[in-house]
Amino acid sequence: MNNTNWDEFKCRCSGIHKIMANSRSNPQLTEKQALRLNELQAKHVLKPGMAQEMAELLLRKENSSKIILSDTAIEYLMEVYSWEVYGKLSFGKETYEVDQMEKGKLAEAESIMLLSMLDDVYYTKNEERIENEFLSGHPDIFIGESIMKATKITDIKTCFDYPSFLKKKNVPLPIAYINQVQGYCDITEAGEGEIAHVVSDMPESMINEFKKKLFYKMDVATEENPEFKAKWEILENSMRFHDIAVEERVFKQKVEPFTEREQQQVYDRVKVCREWLNNFHIQHKKITQDAKMALPVVL
Repeated sequence: MNNTNWDEFKCRCSGIHKIMANSRSNPQLTEKQALRLNELQAKHVLKPGMAQEMAELLLRKENSSKIILSDTAIEYLMEVYSWEVYGKLSFGKETYEVDQMEKGKLAEAESIMLLSMLDDVYYTKNEERIENEFLSGHPDIFIGESIMKATKITDIKTCFDYPSFLKKKNVPLPIAYINQVQGYCDITEAGEGEIAHVVSDMPESMINEFKKKLFYKMDVATEENPEFKAKWEILENSMRFHDIAVEERVFKQKVEPFTEREQQQVYDRVKVCREWLNNFHIQHKKITQDAKMALPVVL
């Protein structure tokens, strides 16, 4: 068991949204409840039942200021603990989305090229992991003298196909994406953040794999089979996008850096995570030691 110093734990930018998730045991005051509380506090005389209502809202307000880690945050910390202490990763659903991940990695160069063509600016691919006292991460690309002197950080999301690219224009940015870029901006102090959704050609190696899968699935004698050729033509055409203008293959969404208040909230949550990890480590060691002591002595 490694002796990790949990007082130095730094949240990965991709995990910020997880540690910031609110626990059900300390629900926050809604905007409507906050207005109601202000209304009750402004009254000189409270009608029957109002005093109880105000007391409950005040208690809710007081509890909401306390940081209680959510189940989502604790699940993330368990993944951190497993990796840091034992070198073991979590096999979550993201791990199994192999095709999506593979395309993102193999098509990254083309995605950067398309974005550079559209903006007529040179984006530098980042090759290093960065960190500050509370956060760490690996940004995709940036504009600036170096990653730590970046003026703009861009996170590229390579879409798997064109329908999934179009869908990005009709839904709000996931908070996970926003927090991740905000984290990068916080570490580098970059003034601009951005998410760039790009649809790039499927890498040739993946195209060939899809062709093989279709061939075996259709169970035809040769690739010259008319039915196979017709279906493959449609499938292959859906994996190449040079017939579509660059501006129709890139969709950018601006991300505002953390405000001072948001930054402090994240830092405070990281401090609580450090305390939780320290306590869990002590508990885990004790349970492990007790189990070891309970084993029968072999003579």
